[in-house]
Amino acid sequence: MNQIIPGLWEIDEIGDRVHCYVWEWSGGLTLIDTGFPTDVHTILDALTAKGYALHNVRRIIITHGDIDHIGGAAKLKRATGAVLGCHSVEKILLENPSQRKPAALALRPLFAALRLMPQFNVLPVTPDELYVDGEKTPEGFIVIHTPGHTPGHISLLHREKRVLIVGDALNNRGGRLQLPPPMFTPDMANAQRSVWKLAKKYGEDFDVMVFGHGPPILQNGGRKVQSLVAKIFSEST
Repeated sequence: MNQIIPGLWEIDEIGDRVHCYVWEWSGGLTLIDTGFPTDVHTILDALTAKGYALHNVRRIIITHGDIDHIGGAAKLKRATGAVLGCHSVEKILLENPSQRKPAALALRPLFAALRLMPQFNVLPVTPDELYVDGEKTPEGFIVIHTPGHTPGHISLLHREKRVLIVGDALNNRGGRLQLPPPMFTPDMANAQRSVWKLAKKYGEDFDVMVFGHGPPILQNGGRKVQSLVAKIFSEST
């Protein structure tokens, strides 16, 4: 595992197709997102290799219901005994993963076919906790509802540590901060509004950003989001 800041670890053993994280705090461990269905054993092995007891994973927080973020949720919940939480709107995607469809109509038959393959077959899971915008979790995260990529997408802000766990509200592929890809984002207008919200309401509250896709930003993250928002909305006027 790769330490981003004290207390925040990326489980880099699963590779860089997607990122999931471990938050270490006084109440135990919190897992943020769960990778693909095939990543379950790698994640469990990474935790035990780091010296963590699986029962110390007390909570699993899901940023959104994509296959690469909820793929291991059901099995990791069972293996650790952790409670699992997501935004109240996203509950339907966790309980019915096949309802998550790409925005591009041409890709939908391919996605339906992929779900028949074991490596892409997401088990449904019922969340124990449902979050709303502005709620504060026991770890100290402020839940920020950032819809667009999915209806119940959330990002997680820890003001004391000045870190934002973005999920897929933005990505940093190739080291370039950008909006989520339109072909997988059913509501791009709402995705833009969500990034505006991150910049305007919370942009002064974080420096470090970690993503579902792309390397972390370790300095001036809030300012970079504010600059991106200024560019997006200047181009749209």
